[in-house]
Amino acid sequence: PLPLMLAGGAEELCPTEAMVFDALYATSLKNDTPQSSPRPYDKDRDGLVIGEGGGMLVLEELEHALARGARIHAELVGFGSNADGQHTTRPEQLTMRRAMELALEDAGLQPSDIGYVNGHGTATEQGDIAETLATSSLFGEHMPISSQKSFLGHTLGACGALESWFSIEMMNRDLYAHTLNLDEVDPHCGKLDYLRGEFRQMSNEYVMNNNFAFGGVNTSLIFRRWS
Repeated sequence: PLPLMLAGGAEELCPTEAMVFDALYATSLKNDTPQSSPRPYDKDRDGLVIGEGGGMLVLEELEHALARGARIHAELVGFGSNADGQHTTRPEQLTMRRAMELALEDAGLQPSDIGYVNGHGTATEQGDIAETLATSSLFGEHMPISSQKSFLGHTLGACGALESWFSIEMMNRDLYAHTLNLDEVDPHCGKLDYLRGEFRQMSNEYVMNNNFAFGGVNTSLIFRRWS
């Protein structure tokens, strides 16, 4: 097998993509106050904001990376992926939880080993509720969580790689970004430790990055701090 691969994606903002999500009633209508949206997990959220960008991760067998003297940023120790196909825009929290459980099983870890969850957090009504209930049911109310889509918008095909990289960088810097525009957590969302207002200093050995796409396509990755 090949010892190295590239994993990532890129999206360019275009009207057609925005129209698709508009047709699904998934986008924010705060056009007059763009700085106030998106609002993941907030009680006044009203939908996602399309973003654009690109990201690429180099995934490499450890022995190969060490042999060539590569700079190692983190170790990918577990992943879980599934798809339920239940509904385009109404996610299933049990399947989301199962993706996270699969990642933990693959890594040989317990929920208590994870120090932070980088949530999918699109600011859609049903998506945020299902995701946070699934996360809370597995990790409990003290798990720190935030959404980088509050800063970037939803970069679609790029968000998995971009948000994984942010998870790695935050872990390595011991500094975690909050969720922008999160003023008051929706009481229907799961009970978690939502990062609000400012960056938070934390030191963690393991972080989880979750992406839960329309149509019930769920992926959960676990990264370990490299030392």
